[in-house]
Amino acid sequence: MVHEIALTIKPTLKCNMKCRHCFNGDDLKRVEMTGVGTVCQFIESACREYSDVKVTFHGGEPTLAGNAFYREVFAFQKQMIDKYHVRFANNFTTNGLLLDDELIELLVANQTLINISFDGPYHDFLRQHKERVYEKIGQVKAKGGRVRAFCTISKGSYEHLTEIYKWFNERKIDFKILPIEPRGYAAVDQELLMDTDHFIHVLTDTYRYWIKDRSCKIRFYTFEEFASLRRDTQFKPFWFHREIALNPDGKIYPFGRPNDVQFCLGEPSDDLRISSCFTSSEYERMLGILEKLRGEYCTDCDSSGVCNGVCICMSYMYVQDDALLRYSCNQSDRIFKAVLDINDEIINDFRRGETEEYSDTIKRKFGDIHKDGEET
Repeated sequence: MVHEIALTIKPTLKCNMKCRHCFNGDDLKRVEMTGVGTVCQFIESACREYSDVKVTFHGGEPTLAGNAFYREVFAFQKQMIDKYHVRFANNFTTNGLLLDDELIELLVANQTLINISFDGPYHDFLRQHKERVYEKIGQVKAKGGRVRAFCTISKGSYEHLTEIYKWFNERKIDFKILPIEPRGYAAVDQELLMDTDHFIHVLTDTYRYWIKDRSCKIRFYTFEEFASLRRDTQFKPFWFHREIALNPDGKIYPFGRPNDVQFCLGEPSDDLRISSCFTSSEYERMLGILEKLRGEYCTDCDSSGVCNGVCICMSYMYVQDDALLRYSCNQSDRIFKAVLDINDEIINDFRRGETEEYSDTIKRKFGDIHKDGEET
């Protein structure tokens, strides 16, 4: 039985920062705002069927909904805990500009992981207000909050990836990198896109540095995911039937990505069963399209055993254009192959007992491999 559900709640698609690469593009001009009553109906629908409910507040820019909105939502979550004995895990993805003391304290009190879009020393290539956003990260940390930077890597920064890692590590800021892809504004502004060959080279060089950096003080989420990859292990095996989104128009969609809007799964109501959304005709139609894409893109892909089509499916939920899908698929395939080659080297070193130079994180990730070659 599935006990977990991941809800994405987008109160608005509006934003108070115009990033050069924004994947929402002109959707930022839309003015709909989800009512708190609709959000609470959506949350309760999940609580009636699932015991572990992950909620991600996203956008646009979710802080534009205002602090009162979140006071009501978190108060309602407490009611749901008492009524249904569920567990909540909250995430909040923001550009950080409107994070004030009241909202930070509210998020921290509700054990929320605060994801702040921040590109470190190269922040102003794609965005604005570097110093102000950096200050907001410090405010969250000072109040004991959990904060993670979402760092977009683009033509203006990717050649400096090792430097960027060192910058975050020196300041003890956990982060995750998001390689830019040609969608939204970045599909128009080709000057933002990286040379794929060079990017893979830089990425693997930085990964090789990180796996042996025993001074690492932070969580580098992207590379921690890399270190979990094995040739016989599927990347993100549990994706379908686990994620569902409420958009600012008050309707439910599969994942909360821009291209989801062609697959409306219904609207929140007092008698809605979330599980019924996953058996609806629109969800089945989406699965049929994605299965066709997997047949087209994955048959001859060297990484298909690890990816199993997840990357092409995720890309399709952002954009339908065939050229852009191939770009994304090619980049993901090459990342998988490069990382798996390095991980094979690590495995061989662990089998020989040559582990001294690796970081503690790598020793944990590969700790089931012993000198005699057996795995436990």
